[in-house]
Amino acid sequence: MKRIKLLALAALAFLPLGMQAQKLHESAALETSHLWRGLEVGNGLILNNDVSLSDNNNHFKIGLWGGMAVDGDYKEADVYMNYNNSGFNLAVWDLWNFSPGIPGNGKYFTWDARKTSHLLDAAISYDFGATCNFPLTLSWATLLVGRDRGAANEQNIYSTFVQASYRLYDSKDWAVDASVGGVFALNPYDKDKYPGEANNLYGKSAGVNDVRLGATYKLKVGKYNMPVTGQMMWNPEASKAYFRATITLLDL
Repeated sequence: MKRIKLLALAALAFLPLGMQAQKLHESAALETSHLWRGLEVGNGLILNNDVSLSDNNNHFKIGLWGGMAVDGDYKEADVYMNYNNSGFNLAVWDLWNFSPGIPGNGKYFTWDARKTSHLLDAAISYDFGATCNFPLTLSWATLLVGRDRGAANEQNIYSTFVQASYRLYDSKDWAVDASVGGVFALNPYDKDKYPGEANNLYGKSAGVNDVRLGATYKLKVGKYNMPVTGQMMWNPEASKAYFRATITLLDL
């Protein structure tokens, strides 16, 4: 019930979308792995797709996002709502990863916190480049409801991810981006009562877990933009590193 109330409140914020003209958007990309907040969520060749509806000013948007590895080891289907204006961005995502081995019972319409495979994510960010030509974006995202309960499954720990990203170089053909992200829980487990319990969904301890450096070639095929990105991600908290390549196949 709590989850339904949160989604209903979020939906009310997007009512203006139905009060004006609307636009459909479609995008698709191919990537060698799916990286998310310091984690390699899926590996192998992965196709992701995004379908959304927005107002004519692209301030309000509701959409569907999905990703799947060609071998079926990674599968995700998400629903989201987004508001953007003058660099300010507010988003609410219902994340449903139903890959093999993901905690929960794997059933879409299960909302019970102890059994669900869903995560409800709320994120806020500000892009300084939209108003003062300074290519810095700061963001904060907290998991509000769902399987963000650790192995003990006794409490919601509100795992939080904060990030600063900066465009180092931008030209007609190339862009170079860097970012640093860290994680912690707003309600972590008591280490004396639950020794060994992970601090948050993203790692065993709080700290820096997502450092990235990537270069994008702004490829154009005819009139279509098909940028190609190579990106390295380091996770100091877990002492891991990943590399992925991505090409945008469609962006309408």
